[in-house]
Amino acid sequence: MPSVTSPMLKLPTLNVTAPLRWLVLVALLLSGCAAVPPTETPQTPVTADTELAGSPALSLLARAEQARDSGQNAAAGRYLERALTMAPNSSWLYRELALLRLEEGDPAAAEGLARRALRLSPDNDAYRADLWELVAAARAEMNDPDGADAARDQAEKLRGGRA
Repeated sequence: MPSVTSPMLKLPTLNVTAPLRWLVLVALLLSGCAAVPPTETPQTPVTADTELAGSPALSLLARAEQARDSGQNAAAGRYLERALTMAPNSSWLYRELALLRLEEGDPAAAEGLARRALRLSPDNDAYRADLWELVAAARAEMNDPDGADAARDQAEKLRGGRA
């Protein structure tokens, strides 16, 4: 059978992929040169509500505060210790118990609890500075002026943004 050749219609072919590749490459390279200054995001304040949201430990904390306000420190301590069994990683609860122990005249326990609160604390310089102030107060009560000064220095570094 004889081959029938039909005249092929030749359309001009455009090679757009090569220029498009170069355009994408140049755009990527230039986007890497654009420097965006880092913006400092404000730190979320640390409160009992932010640390214990949805936890039954929050109601025990409220009871502890009521007991403490009415001068029942022993009951307040029991409520806080019970709350810690429900929320053992709560920096706020350790802080509250440290404040109570300092008020009760047990600065060694207060320092230990405040340091535990520091280890568990969220990334918030103001909150950490307050915890270092608590450590400083406990050390001052134990007649450790050098230790108290060192703790105050830590607090100042955090407040000054140099930490």
